[in-house]
Amino acid sequence: MAFQINSNVTALNVYNNLGVHQAKSSAALARISSGLKAAGGGDIASQGTAATLNAALQATQSSISQVQSAINRLQAADAAYGELIALGQKGQEAGGKLADAGADTSALQASMTALTNGITSIQTNTQVNGTVWTTATAVDVGGGNFAAGPTLNIAAGGPYALLLAATVTTPGSGTTTLYTNYVEEKVNERATNAGNLASMQNTLQVLNSVAANEVAGIGQAQDTDIAKEMMNLTSANIMTDAATAMLAQAMQLPNAVLRLVQ
Repeated sequence: MAFQINSNVTALNVYNNLGVHQAKSSAALARISSGLKAAGGGDIASQGTAATLNAALQATQSSISQVQSAINRLQAADAAYGELIALGQKGQEAGGKLADAGADTSALQASMTALTNGITSIQTNTQVNGTVWTTATAVDVGGGNFAAGPTLNIAAGGPYALLLAATVTTPGSGTTTLYTNYVEEKVNERATNAGNLASMQNTLQVLNSVAANEVAGIGQAQDTDIAKEMMNLTSANIMTDAATAMLAQAMQLPNAVLRLVQ
């Protein structure tokens, strides 16, 4: 090999290789310390994928919040329906006794008036999160809105309107029939409410699964493989140490020329 004095090409090459290994070591350290593939000038595309998945996760979590709110309202409605049905059944019982021989009609009529007042109070005053419990809820689950809200039949001529008008003035079997019709109506409404509740609960399970998979997707897109980067770091450090030693050897080459001169 020819001796070169002005340019130590061997040392320069070794120095360049040393820089490469140091850069790899630095990049591995950056990815290990941050936990991100994009650190240290790595896989930048992973951040774009993660950002897209994160936006989808935010939308899913918003849907989860809306569905949970709807479930809370529907559960409150189910409890209200249960109490309305119970009051209606007590009204049926009291109305049936009006025709009994020796019945205290005034006391029974007063009882039915109180029962109807209780029904009215529940139907008009029960609130969930500051709004009347019968307020319909539009739930956005990503594929469109789902209306989930209890409904009450308060139209003129409906069981509730007739019940209010006839509680005291129509004793006997007629009043019992009004309560019976009212209870049947509430049972049907409660069944519809239960269907909405079951649908919302199943929807919530699906959304929770979607959110969990989106979180996993974000991790797969942006999280670095620590074991792999540790191996990369170890390899880069070994090569850095070797290159440092070789650089020291290469720097000694010009000394051979000096020995020839001596």
